[in-house]
Amino acid sequence: MAKRKNGDDPVAHNPHDGLVKRIFTNPEAAAAELSQVLPSALTSRLDWKTLHVEPSSFVDPELEHRTSDILYSIALSGSTRRISIYVVLEHQSTPDPVMAARFVVYVGRLYERYLSEHKGTKTVPLVAPVLLYQGPKGWTMPQRLSELLDVPPELLEAFPSPIELAFVVDDLGESVLGDQVTHDQLVRNRGLALAEMARTMLWLYHHPEATDGERAALLGLLGNVIAEAWGPKAVKPFLTYFLSVFGPESPVRGILLASASKETRHLYATIREQLIAEGQAKGETKGMARMLERLLDTRGLSLTRDLRDRLAGCQDESLLQRWFDRAITATSLTEIFDD
Repeated sequence: MAKRKNGDDPVAHNPHDGLVKRIFTNPEAAAAELSQVLPSALTSRLDWKTLHVEPSSFVDPELEHRTSDILYSIALSGSTRRISIYVVLEHQSTPDPVMAARFVVYVGRLYERYLSEHKGTKTVPLVAPVLLYQGPKGWTMPQRLSELLDVPPELLEAFPSPIELAFVVDDLGESVLGDQVTHDQLVRNRGLALAEMARTMLWLYHHPEATDGERAALLGLLGNVIAEAWGPKAVKPFLTYFLSVFGPESPVRGILLASASKETRHLYATIREQLIAEGQAKGETKGMARMLERLLDTRGLSLTRDLRDRLAGCQDESLLQRWFDRAITATSLTEIFDD
């Protein structure tokens, strides 16, 4: 966790992915989102009340900084049969003309890991790539792999691509609430309130100029509905997010807190204190890791890439101290890092 340059609050590690995962692993919020984003040919065949989040993730660790993945199971309408839907949520704020090809790579990695972890399986889950787009003018790039192939149309007709991939885009710049949303409507559809709160915050992060618009003004209403319908603690991921990405000068904080309940305000203060404490602790472990790395370099013990990543990601102060003590006299990396 690092300090903001222009504020007094620390920034949580990967807050965007954390918010997406926290909200869209809630079945009601996921149903509200996916039922509006996925094609009607699919959504009309599914019983959204039966949506269940499965405890699995197959995203390559190298992709975690920008990609979320969630595995759902859901019943077909009018049937007891359940199917799996694997959703890949890519966070994008700038247009990428080869997005479909990137999704092919993601999906290939997902299936590779799924097959390695489900030996003997005769089926694989349906994958539904969804792009959460935060750009300014809507998505205008191809959404199918076949549109990217650099071959003459007649050749593609004679020899179609053996692989096709299509993805859907959720343009976060558009609200999913409609024009005349009311408190009672949101209470009845509390999953939609969660989904729209997350969508709006992700959008405002990339578009601070929109913080004085009508959509931002609804944050207070959404926050109150969520606290009322789910309990004050349900607001915690949103408070954590905006403390992590919006500076103290951002009007987003005032908008959200202006109509917040006493419980929400107390939770805000508690989370802020926790983030600051965690940021200080992380700074201490980072300093110890750098000292250990310098000691190893001085002693001619060069870290491998894997060990360097392990060291950089270690937040256990006692473990770092143990490695440091060993490094003073050790003659090999194995003596230091093998526990």
